[in-house]
Amino acid sequence: MDIFDFTQKMMTMSEESWARHANPRSVYTRFTCLPLLSLAIWSRGMLGYLAIPLILLALFWIWYNPRAFSPPETTDNWASKGTFGERIFLRKKDL
Repeated sequence: MDIFDFTQKMMTMSEESWARHANPRSVYTRFTCLPLLSLAIWSRGMLGYLAIPLILLALFWIWYNPRAFSPPETTDNWASKGTFGERIFLRKKDL
């Protein structure tokens, strides 16, 4: 199992989740995931074990973000098309 298979299984994305993730707001807010996770991990030096809730909150946001928005009215934008490319990439072994 490679890292892509592992993360795909952890995200448990249904067809409805993928449709919601195609919303440009989901894609744009997804850019917050890495800075939030990095900040939460970095803060462990100052906060010690109190950083664990921040790390868990960041991980929850990474999981919840694709499900947080409604499906887009149109997929005629680069953000929606990017999620379609993501699905093709994740199905590379099936092709």
